[in-house]
This record gives sequence, C-alpha cells and structure tokens, in this order.
Amino acid sequence: MPDVTKLIEQEHRQVEVLFDSFRETGDSGVLTKLCDELDAHAAAEEEAFYPAVRDDVPSGKKLTNEAKKEHGEARQLIGRIRRTSDPDHVVELVNALERAVNHHVVDEEEDMLPLARRALGEDRLVATGIAYESAKAKAQG
Repeated sequence: MPDVTKLIEQEHRQVEVLFDSFRETGDSGVLTKLCDELDAHAAAEEEAFYPAVRDDVPSGKKLTNEAKKEHGEARQLIGRIRRTSDPDHVVELVNALERAVNHHVVDEEEDMLPLARRALGEDRLVATGIAYESAKAKAQG
C-alpha cells in the first residue's frame, strides 16, 4: 500500500493525461471522466488527507484552508462545464479548470506533500492512504 502522498501524485498525473486526452479529442466521455475524477479526488483529500495535514504539519491549517478554497474554485468550474452545451464555451471552461488544477497541483507537490512526508511518518502516511482510498471509493459512489 503506497502512502497517501504517492497516491495523490499518481492521481495528479492521471488528471494531466485526461486533460491532454480531452484537448486532443474533444471527447465528452473523457471530459465526464475528468470531472468525476477531480470531484472524487478533492472529496478524498478533504476527508482523509487534509485533517492529518491540518493537525500535524507546521502551517497545516493555512495550507489546507488554501487547498480547500482551490477545490471550491475547481468545483464551480466543473459545475459550469457540466451545465454548458456550447462546445466553444466548454473548451474555455476546461482551459480555466486546467489552469486552476495545475496551480493546485504545484502548491500541493511543492509545499504540502513534502511537509506531510516529513511530519506524518511512514506508518501514518500509509494509514492515511488507506483512508484516502476508502474516501475516494465512497465519493465515486
């Protein structure tokens, strides 16, 4: 079982592939999968990972508050994407979503994940990874 930080990084790479695939194909099925993946990822982070960071990582409260704000922005864009039927507007919204997600990924991978690795220790990272996978499965229905 990988630790939660490795799971999160793997999902970041998977989302990058989905953005690339949508950009190349314009396939609405890829877009649905992308939005569903982002929703489940955010829910799992908020339920399983952020509480550990908030409680045990120096500056964790600030980091998780900012990350939750970024999740809210992404969720708003996802909602607009899901409600939009104009293909050109969908592309604009997906581009905005990709910029927001890329910013969030950089914040997590440069700041939060390294701090969590140092502060939480291997056993807690693995236990949080198990909780993360459970929370994600629940979010996916």
